[in-house]
Amino acid sequence: MAGISIGELNAKKNTKDKNTVYELTSLVSFWFFGNISVNFEIISHYKDNLLVKSRTTTKSNRGDFFSKIDWINEQYEISATSYKYELDTALANPFYFSSSKLYFEEPILHAVFMAENYGLSSPIKKKGDYYEVDVNGNKNKFYYLNGKLEKAIMQSPIKNYVIKRKSN
Repeated sequence: MAGISIGELNAKKNTKDKNTVYELTSLVSFWFFGNISVNFEIISHYKDNLLVKSRTTTKSNRGDFFSKIDWINEQYEISATSYKYELDTALANPFYFSSSKLYFEEPILHAVFMAENYGLSSPIKKKGDYYEVDVNGNKNKFYYLNGKLEKAIMQSPIKNYVIKRKSN
């Protein structure tokens, strides 16, 4: 977007004992043949590094969407709605990495992750100086410096955008 800021993303990580909670919140507003406003939140819970619960909410003038992921009886129960997308399924594979963790650590040891807002698994591919994930046809690139996320180039059905680190 030629250096124009369209919003902010705040990422928080809280750890207590063997439990970690990742929280991403953003409020974005831009013009795209009309004003688009998006309020987005992901809260993901890990226990012993296993993703055990996630909730994603999106409120926008294009609709309100929600996804939930729960680790129950050795499988994930998934219900997800997003812009022009719905999924209700179960997955048996455990996940130790998800999109919310991409904002806190480089996925050096991970080949696959869970995209919380879609409830889909996706491979993580190292390509030169970045990692690429393809979630539901959206190719996102994550660039790290000394293990910390510096920049992400994101594709979205509504608008493509770039996320840049503001502080350590």
